[in-house]
Amino acid sequence: MGKVSEKAGVQQLVESFFKHGVKYIVFSPGSRNAPLVVSFANDNRFKCYVIPDERSAAFYALGMAEQSGTPVPVMCTSGSALLNYYPAVSEAFYRNIPLIVVSADRPNEWVDHGDGQTIRQENAFQNHICAATTLYETPTSKDQTWFNKRTIDEVMNIAKSAQGGPIHINFPFTEPLYKTIEKETSSENAQGFTEIMELNPQLSSVQKEELREIWNNSPRKMILCGQMPKNGYLNEQLKNLANDKSVAIVVENTSNLQDKSFIHCIDRTITSFLENDPELYQPDLLITIGGAVISKKIKTYLRKYKAKNNWKIGQEFPFMDTYQSLTNSIPMQPNAFLDFLLEDGFSRNTSRYGEQWKQLDYLVKGNHDQYLETVPYSDLSVFDLILDSVPDQSDLHLSNSSVIRYAQLFDPINSIKYYCNRGTSGIDGSTSTAIGNAIVGENKLHTFITGDISFFYDSNAFWNHHVPSNFRVFLINNGGGGIFNIIPGPQSTPNGDEFFVAKHSFSAKSICEAFNVNYFAANSMEEIDQQLDKFYEIQSNDRPAVIEIFTDGNESGKILLDYLEKTKVKDVPVLGM
Repeated sequence: MGKVSEKAGVQQLVESFFKHGVKYIVFSPGSRNAPLVVSFANDNRFKCYVIPDERSAAFYALGMAEQSGTPVPVMCTSGSALLNYYPAVSEAFYRNIPLIVVSADRPNEWVDHGDGQTIRQENAFQNHICAATTLYETPTSKDQTWFNKRTIDEVMNIAKSAQGGPIHINFPFTEPLYKTIEKETSSENAQGFTEIMELNPQLSSVQKEELREIWNNSPRKMILCGQMPKNGYLNEQLKNLANDKSVAIVVENTSNLQDKSFIHCIDRTITSFLENDPELYQPDLLITIGGAVISKKIKTYLRKYKAKNNWKIGQEFPFMDTYQSLTNSIPMQPNAFLDFLLEDGFSRNTSRYGEQWKQLDYLVKGNHDQYLETVPYSDLSVFDLILDSVPDQSDLHLSNSSVIRYAQLFDPINSIKYYCNRGTSGIDGSTSTAIGNAIVGENKLHTFITGDISFFYDSNAFWNHHVPSNFRVFLINNGGGGIFNIIPGPQSTPNGDEFFVAKHSFSAKSICEAFNVNYFAANSMEEIDQQLDKFYEIQSNDRPAVIEIFTDGNESGKILLDYLEKTKVKDVPVLGM
């Protein structure tokens, strides 16, 4: 039957994780977590991965959980190793991803008494965790055995729930750590687990009538969609609602919603009316669906030009008031709520508010296409080329800062799924998260677009034996943090290049050589185009590939600002509202 730790608490955890659908486990090397290693790594029901850098390991697990839709544990030794998981824990918290942190600990009696690798591990993530518990390594009574089982079930149910996210299981271990026994209990006859059955909340007849009345008396309605996984049924529901000319469906690429009737590129469109006629595009009713919205412009605009009514749909963070106008938080799944909106009794208003938005979007798109015909070599022209090269039916991962903002200026690619760490919007772990996704999604190609600072910051993502051959990286190296050449402020100070942009002249070539990653380099559109086929084909050494594209950061910043100015539409015809 194989070997398992002699510690009965660990044996309980193994069986409970299997019952709760755990398939993948990420380990950070250490010694104190040996009881976990010898139990899980020798059990063929789990696929185990070893990622030496703890920060990277946690983001690997996050990406695997995101791609698989199952809880993924990441397990470490005691001490500061655990604290390196925090960036990924906070990302998982704000995106409701079931990341399971399992930390080996030293015996509680040695905390704060000078023993090595011994810190205060309990409640280490208390501000960004959905649940936490400490288990008995060797229960000495029926009550302690019951406690372990009950508390594992409790935290795992929380992690997997609609309002769930990361959990922390702390496990103090005494020596000996490596002693094993033959596994005797099979999963078939092991005790089952307690499952909390989730029910989708329903609106009462009174609530339905109240919402119907608000809808029917709101001539200008906006449905704003943030980050979410692909949802074909939701896409069809929104297309149906877009037939109502009083409804504007505003989405971002990371919402994974696509249709010609939607407004996709918020920042590209909104620039045209921020200075002139902002009231013309102000909604009476704002309905928000999904997670984070990237566009700072739309958030600033809607906070100033508030909707009379703002409905937040979903069970996550019910009091999150992003636009400072929240009137109703409706804890229903979006599909169920939109089914309600599409019922009889909802009038189709004579307003042309949605049509007004779409008209502007269409006109700006014309200016966008025209500008790109003559744009000089820069970050903008590079994005135009590489986004067009991403293969159909693949996954596209984007790092944060300037990369995600450039990507939002281009219409979404049909059949592509978009991913980005927008829970906390940090650059840490972007590469690791994308690779974690690629490991689980092994039957398709994964393309990652990143900037130089983000790439260097997470270069240890390649320091392991698990980086798959289906992973491709476009690295845009513009010599620093390009975002700080774009946003107002940093360059108005004498410290802009050194303290904000972090200007540099480094290259990723040696990093790729160190980790046996296939490396390409380009300094022009022609050089990129000539290497794309070879870059995307199966590499002879069955390893991933990086193409480092060198651009001028200062020049790219100027071109982007010029683009935003030149694509503005002046004198937009006002439709009957």
